[in-house]
Amino acid sequence: MKPESIRRFDLFFLASLALLAVGFFISFDATVASIQAQTAAKGLQVGSGFVVGLFVVVLAINLLLWFLVSRKGTTIAKWLIVLLVLIDLIGIPSLISGDLTAPKMISLLRIALETVAIAFLFKADAKAWFAGSSADDAGPAV
Repeated sequence: MKPESIRRFDLFFLASLALLAVGFFISFDATVASIQAQTAAKGLQVGSGFVVGLFVVVLAINLLLWFLVSRKGTTIAKWLIVLLVLIDLIGIPSLISGDLTAPKMISLLRIALETVAIAFLFKADAKAWFAGSSADDAGPAV
């Protein structure tokens, strides 16, 4: 049976992915315009299909990592999620500079949810989960 910490990780991490989708849809037009401007300067023509494809790939990678952590107890996936959240944390100064728009607020909330989610991966019952035993097998706390 899955430990409570992993269930809470599921809740917070999947909520952060839902916010990722909301943020994507809210800022879709601005993102497409920005990417088209950047690629046009280099002589490339990129359409909205590229942006959608990129979002699908990012979402698929996150769902795969969630699956590997939540269902399989894979330690390397846990550390990959931690690494991705650390990269997100590096971007916080750019999010809080300038006007605080709805997409920026959604991104900040998403990063907060991810940070809470990974905190649950380091609880004692989660450590037992990654070690391959259930929380019940971990024995009494000493």
